Amino acid sequence: MSISDKSRSSLMPMIMPPPGKKMLPTRAQASALEEALLGNLDPDKLNDLSEVLFALNAHKLGPIPGFYVVVCTKPDEEWCVGQLAADRAKPLIMFEDMRFDRPEAALAAAEKLKAEDDAAGRSPIVTG
Repeated sequence: MSISDKSRSSLMPMIMPPPGKKMLPTRAQASALEEALLGNLDPDKLNDLSEVLFALNAHKLGPIPGFYVVVCTKPDEEWCVGQLAADRAKPLIMFEDMRFDRPEAALAAAEKLKAEDDAAGRSPIVTG
């Protein structure tokens, strides 16, 4: 029995996704900084990344606790802390208030956020 054969109470026709391509929904618009970093990347590859992140996030949309990154936003000048997210339009959330002039400072801030998530039991991956 296919999904279109299923009897249901609604008369609205079901719309099937294109074969071979699942698209995760998106929850938010990218900021100017995020758009500058991600805007020129292949949308299909970003969608593939979001599917992997969706699986890592226990099949939930949104930010992934404990998955923080440091991104160079201006070569040899500025680094910003970000968080990976299961969202096809915004797989990277940049914390614009966490910009640093040294990569070591940004890394320390990212590690502190991860430690806070781990201490609160929010990390989706169980180790040990």
